Amino acid sequence: MADDVIVLTGIKETLADLKEFDKDAVKRFNKVINTELASAQRDAKAIIPDEPPMSGWRKADAAKGRTRGGAGWPGWNAGEVKSKITKTKAEGKVRKGDYTTSAGALLNKSAAGAIFEVAGRVASGTNRVTAQSSSGQFLRTLGNRFGKASRVVWRVVDKDRARIEANVNRALEQAKADLQRHLNRERA
Repeated sequence: MADDVIVLTGIKETLADLKEFDKDAVKRFNKVINTELASAQRDAKAIIPDEPPMSGWRKADAAKGRTRGGAGWPGWNAGEVKSKITKTKAEGKVRKGDYTTSAGALLNKSAAGAIFEVAGRVASGTNRVTAQSSSGQFLRTLGNRFGKASRVVWRVVDKDRARIEANVNRALEQAKADLQRHLNRERA
């Protein structure tokens, strides 16, 4: 199922403890994370269209903006959008209620890229855009051409989720086994 979530526990603790015994084992684990992130980043960048996704989307930022807190509508620059799809291993905010953080993530840091990525996603407690409004037309056109919201980063991650999770889980289990082997040697 697409909504299934696999939770890997003990990543931070295992790596911190393993670092004391076997820095190469930590490097092997980190290499798996880095490889998966780089692959997803490359695939996400390949999705970005060279031309603006819609005919009315200018290539230059709006001179005087009335949207986005006065910043105006961002121009479409495919090179900038692609360059701002970044990978990170920095720990994010802990998710409320279950203390979960991520081992790695892709971020879509350009304003135009973020709009392209999530336009049409509805947060809980907000009103849906009516089909008759100009925003509704924008979302319909974007959706018809590029699919529903989550068009880049999330699409890539969702497509490759099973492989990514299996590789990271295998690497974590190997790191745990390496740590256990070192702990057993210490006790002997």
